[in-house]
Amino acid sequence: MATRKMNMFEKIANMTGVLYRHQAAQWPRRAQLLKGVFKNELAPPSQAQWPAVKADFNKVIQTIQSGQYKNLTVKEAMVYSAVALEVVFWFFVGEMIGRRYIFGYLVPSDYVSCETKKLAKNQIPEDKTAL
Repeated sequence: MATRKMNMFEKIANMTGVLYRHQAAQWPRRAQLLKGVFKNELAPPSQAQWPAVKADFNKVIQTIQSGQYKNLTVKEAMVYSAVALEVVFWFFVGEMIGRRYIFGYLVPSDYVSCETKKLAKNQIPEDKTAL
């Protein structure tokens, strides 16, 4: 007896089910891994880690001043560049979080700064009748 050939949507549904079951089985292990990464990588440095941070920073400054960065392999240069970009990107993400808006600061349309208020208060009105 011949079996019916599945159409494209049935194949997609079957594949989605297989992928879901596989990911559901892997989730506890991956959740533990993500928790460990978040705990170690996203935490600020502790007091015990500050001397190592200072030493690494001084090492980077010495490398730049002495020109030793020219002797890095391409792989090392890419890794250092990726780390530098990560720091820059986290700075911009922090700025967006701080101002609570992606594109810039939200300033109300009727906002007048204190300096402008002082300037307006100290101005002498013109005499319109003299014209």
